[in-house]
Amino acid sequence: MKIGIDASRYGHEQSTGVEWYSFNIINSLLDIAEKDNDEIFLYSREKLAVANKNFIHSILIKAKRFWTLFWLSLEMIKKNIDVLFVPSHVLPLIRPKRSVITIHDVAFRYLKNAYSPFQYNYLNWSTKYAVKHASKIIVPSNATKTDLISFFECPEEKIVVIPHGFSPSKVSDETIEKQFSESEIFRDFHINKEMKFVLFVGRLESKKNLERLVQAFNKFTEKNGDFHLILAGKRGLGFDKILNTINHLGISDRVIMPGYITEEEKACLMKYCKIFAFPSLYEGFGFPILEAFSYHKPVLTSHVSCLPEVGGDACYYVDPYDIQIIADGLDKLANDINYREEISAKGFERLSLFSWKECAKKTLDVLKSNV
Repeated sequence: MKIGIDASRYGHEQSTGVEWYSFNIINSLLDIAEKDNDEIFLYSREKLAVANKNFIHSILIKAKRFWTLFWLSLEMIKKNIDVLFVPSHVLPLIRPKRSVITIHDVAFRYLKNAYSPFQYNYLNWSTKYAVKHASKIIVPSNATKTDLISFFECPEEKIVVIPHGFSPSKVSDETIEKQFSESEIFRDFHINKEMKFVLFVGRLESKKNLERLVQAFNKFTEKNGDFHLILAGKRGLGFDKILNTINHLGISDRVIMPGYITEEEKACLMKYCKIFAFPSLYEGFGFPILEAFSYHKPVLTSHVSCLPEVGGDACYYVDPYDIQIIADGLDKLANDINYREEISAKGFERLSLFSWKECAKKTLDVLKSNV
């Protein structure tokens, strides 16, 4: 069988959740396809670091504009593939008779102000287009399935729920320990393993609810003054409001924003944080929660969208719009040792539910069905 895959989001240097999904699902599909004697056609903007094997065909499309809608469409005319898999939101205008796309979330419909007008309109159009033209739509949670049906009247039979997988960090303990002496970011921001800190990892943007997290942290430090808050990630839409909140509260000495961090630096912060806080207003999945679970960390997160599906009974859930409740949750996780250990243990056990191998097997089943 000839399977085309949009690999344009594979292996980005500063990957976000969608890029991590693309990287892991493509690698896992390649492992299975080799055993099934399938041919894989990978379409990308840049040369991919994948194995050089006969069944893998890498097609480089260097165009900067209209990469998917025009140039990928052109490749669909050239190559006679059986099915196209797009691990992100946008289908090409021309595609094979059978096409499968993963839609991770429809956050833009809940949080319109967190997107630029162009972003909102493009996401809205591309989702409508996928609902109309895709043969099947893969979603990572029942929450996203419900949203597609509610907002876009997507036929339920077109949607397949396949939870993402998870792979624990391969960063060694030795490498983690070296970070405190070798990381320029840690030196510049005076981060050390003796610190007591609450950690957030992700894009610093309004939809992650960081303004309220900062306000809740300020209340939390009234009783827990020895804590810092580390917000690690690239700046996104709404960052100025987050920064203004920090400055207005006068806690810039307690809130550390080191910017984008490497996998080694992230592993270090995960290992030594006291609490992982992820009070997002909406998520399609929530990889950082599973990362925190893998380090046996207690997680505070929101009771909205897919987050309870991912976290199960292993998280402390809060109303993301209630600053006092978030502050109380931080206090609970900081000071109730038995509870913290209980949910940390549950979180680590829960990781067995998320396998890239199983995710890839189910995805391949969808790609091959009715062909």
